[in-house]
Amino acid sequence: MSNTSTTWSAEGYVDTLGATEGTLYLFPNGLVGDQFTIYRRSDVSDAEMLVVADRVLAGVQRWRDGVAAAVERNRTVLDKLAAAEARIAELENSAEDGPR
Repeated sequence: MSNTSTTWSAEGYVDTLGATEGTLYLFPNGLVGDQFTIYRRSDVSDAEMLVVADRVLAGVQRWRDGVAAAVERNRTVLDKLAAAEARIAELENSAEDGPR
């Protein structure tokens, strides 16, 4: 089993390109560079191909959920940082104004 890594870019996309027999094309960098294709073997039945598609979908959904969770964590951290910076600026302004 080989293991190859490809970096996904903002131009990457996935398509069936009109294929109806279970072929899936992944273009990590758009139409340039690497391409990953999932083909249906001739000895795989419709029912088996559906199982394969469901497994791929479940894996992609788990991946997507992990990405979404990371985005939310980062957003929360950034929101807290922005609030802390605003509070620091408020305190600095208050200290510069001196006691009232």
